[in-house]
Amino acid sequence: MDTNYRDTLLTNYSSTHIDYLDLDRAAKLEWFTRYCERNYLTLLKDLNPRSAAILEVGCNQGYLLKALYAHGFTELHGVDLSPDDVERANQLIPEASIVCAEASAFLNQHTSTFAAIITKATLEHIPKGNVIPFLQAIRDALKPGGLAIVDVPNMDWLLASHERYMDFTHESGFTRESLAQVMRNVFGDVTVIKAQAVAGTGFKSRLAVALRPPLIKVISFGLRILGEGAADTWWSNRGIIAIGRCLKSGESDRER
Repeated sequence: MDTNYRDTLLTNYSSTHIDYLDLDRAAKLEWFTRYCERNYLTLLKDLNPRSAAILEVGCNQGYLLKALYAHGFTELHGVDLSPDDVERANQLIPEASIVCAEASAFLNQHTSTFAAIITKATLEHIPKGNVIPFLQAIRDALKPGGLAIVDVPNMDWLLASHERYMDFTHESGFTRESLAQVMRNVFGDVTVIKAQAVAGTGFKSRLAVALRPPLIKVISFGLRILGEGAADTWWSNRGIIAIGRCLKSGESDRER
């Protein structure tokens, strides 16, 4: 029996999975640039882009770091478990410091170092028993007043079952309630928001943008008729984002 299947899958993550999903790297970079603009820049607006150290945990091939660099952030760091992804990320954005390492070990070696830590589509890959320690490691690697941005697939989304099972390394899933629950056990100040969708540039994407609002209204009306609290779920958004603030010196965060 292969008890190290996760090591096998994650070591070969891009070559056996991601490369089959994302064939156009230029299009993916464009998507990440616009996703960053819509979802992260407002959250990072109080940081000085020239001096604020930002870490991405699970940086994959560096697309988000490249997008942040394009918006003026220069103190960029990344960590990922996949050697292939780290090599590609360093080629894409040589201005950043990107290393291949286990995330929690890396975080534990960088206490009170970063102004912001972003992790996108990573928390769902972590075994349940390691989620709280992982978030604690993120908190401890933040400077006082630092910001944690945790972006995950939304299990209330209309096609959440596909999102949950499209990747064999997914260990768990989150709704706004459960994401807030685990974050509140680590951070004293937690907010969960909807991730804003980003469409492509082709005709189908433009059509989807035009049709999205009326379709959402129709489905929401149907859910209200069904009752059972269905209308209260965030079913229309593929992702959700938790923002955890590391309280400033003199204040108490959750027990460290």
